[in-house]
Amino acid sequence: METVYDVVIIGSGLGGLECAAILSKHGYRVCVLEKNSKLGGTLHSFKRFGCEYSTGMHYIGSLDEGQVTHQLFKYLGILDKIKIKRMDATGFDQFSIEGKEYKYAMGKHAFVELLSSYFPNEKADIANYFGEIEKATSEVDVYNLKPLKNFDIRTNQALHTGAFNKIKSITKNACLQNVLGALNFVHAGEKNKTPFYTHALINKYYIDSAYKLIDGSYQIATSLAGNIIDSGGDVFNREKVSEFVSKNGKIIAVKTEQGKTIFGKQFISNIHPAYTISMLDDTLLRKTYKQRIANLDSTISALTLHLKLKENSFPYLNYNYHYYKRNDVWYPSYYSEKNWPEFYYLFVPAISGSDTFANCISIHTYMKFAEVEKWKDLPIRQRGYEYEDWKAAKAEKLIQLVSEKFPEIKGNIENYNVSTPLSLRDYIGTPDGGMYGISMNYKNPLTTYVAPRTKIPNLFFTGQNVSLHGMLGVSMSSLITCGEFLGINNLIKEINEK
Repeated sequence: METVYDVVIIGSGLGGLECAAILSKHGYRVCVLEKNSKLGGTLHSFKRFGCEYSTGMHYIGSLDEGQVTHQLFKYLGILDKIKIKRMDATGFDQFSIEGKEYKYAMGKHAFVELLSSYFPNEKADIANYFGEIEKATSEVDVYNLKPLKNFDIRTNQALHTGAFNKIKSITKNACLQNVLGALNFVHAGEKNKTPFYTHALINKYYIDSAYKLIDGSYQIATSLAGNIIDSGGDVFNREKVSEFVSKNGKIIAVKTEQGKTIFGKQFISNIHPAYTISMLDDTLLRKTYKQRIANLDSTISALTLHLKLKENSFPYLNYNYHYYKRNDVWYPSYYSEKNWPEFYYLFVPAISGSDTFANCISIHTYMKFAEVEKWKDLPIRQRGYEYEDWKAAKAEKLIQLVSEKFPEIKGNIENYNVSTPLSLRDYIGTPDGGMYGISMNYKNPLTTYVAPRTKIPNLFFTGQNVSLHGMLGVSMSSLITCGEFLGINNLIKEINEK
């Protein structure tokens, strides 16, 4: 007889793995299906030139004891299975904005005091800013692992207020406005779209505490997968779902390109909602809903340069470095191709046994999908010399810009790999290679909101498109989705009692 799983989960990104781990913990027999050879979505890492490069999850926040990520990891049983390194508390993220240097310190008091040393006349504004992000985050019960009450997207003020406009209302100092918005890249902020809700949750999450994962983020994926299997679940890679099979208005199975049919009682999609809907029978959802999902904008994409450097030529940096050529931290999201690049984010991974030098680094910058449009329909290995030459030219430009601040890089590159928006689209599964899923718009957040429960009674969504991206947002979405099965307040109570 065919196995009928209690829950079939499509996609092994963080959201899918967390849902599987939580539900299997409660006795559900789960099955996770992943199209790639490795699990993890943006937790995925790959090896090149003897280096292990993370694809997306570079550092995580709120991991100090008692904070939200620490509590969640403890509940999931992976806290003691991952290797972590606390970043520089006096400057975990550092910024160059039009030639001037600034740092973010961990903790409310240290953050306010350090920024006040740069802007002594605006200390009250800086304190007010932190108060506003505390206020915005306090309204999100799941973020604070508190029982959910009445979070309503229609009335939440932080969702209906633009981040840029809110910061501008807090201080008239244009330079300080830029510094307060300088973590822009970690949420792909847009001046005329991004809600203060997104900005506040991300900034508070990292300011509370910031950590690197020693030897990469893939260990989170493998730890979660191990726990799922130990609880009786199955995790399959190289199984790309191609079709949902339905009967009497409900999903009964999924088919994979590899020829398998997997039966289940409930289904959770951790892949992009638009891709999910494209695999459903046309009669299962209203046309207006399908059109809304299909037309949702993605966040901007990125080009990433993974460098292998000569041994002991570049110092290990226990912080992230963000460079803005212009005096406008919102500019890179609508950059000019003619002047590209004018921004980069430099990340130095933490490696076992190496606190002095870094032989492997990653450099990220924004890139529009339109720049790779001409190759979008070609198979990965058939894009030809033109594509490779284009990537090499882009890499050279980016290396030139980064070398102005870090001159030791240019003469010490042994090898490099370039990831483009096509890489993100193909491996992570986001339309147009969007870094962080669906782009939220404070002007009408209802149009960009994807609920975890669909109109199909046994199909649910989870992941970065449901709540927010990154470790924080995806974990929130996982709790909300699992709450549909277990009761969200029961689940939150369990996590707090762990």
